[in-house]
Amino acid sequence: MGMIMAVLGGFLAIILGIIGLIFWFKYFLYLLAGSIPIILLTGGLIALFIGITEIKDTIKSKEEEEASRFDTFRPEPRSAESPNQKKEDQNKDD
Repeated sequence: MGMIMAVLGGFLAIILGIIGLIFWFKYFLYLLAGSIPIILLTGGLIALFIGITEIKDTIKSKEEEEASRFDTFRPEPRSAESPNQKKEDQNKDD
């Protein structure tokens, strides 16, 4: 019974909506025209936010790339001992 009422209620809402558009079409167009600036403003703010975020991400990735470049080319510190002395010290411990 509930599903039938939902279908009938939906059908009635569609019929009343069509009748309302026919009688008040002029006011519907005013409403539609009035909503265009709001839609443009919202879309512009979203585009601006996305653009700023992309610029920040690009700058951050360039900084990380430069930092990683310096990390990979950093020479390893050398000890005062020669490699042969290290091997001799290891053999003495055994």
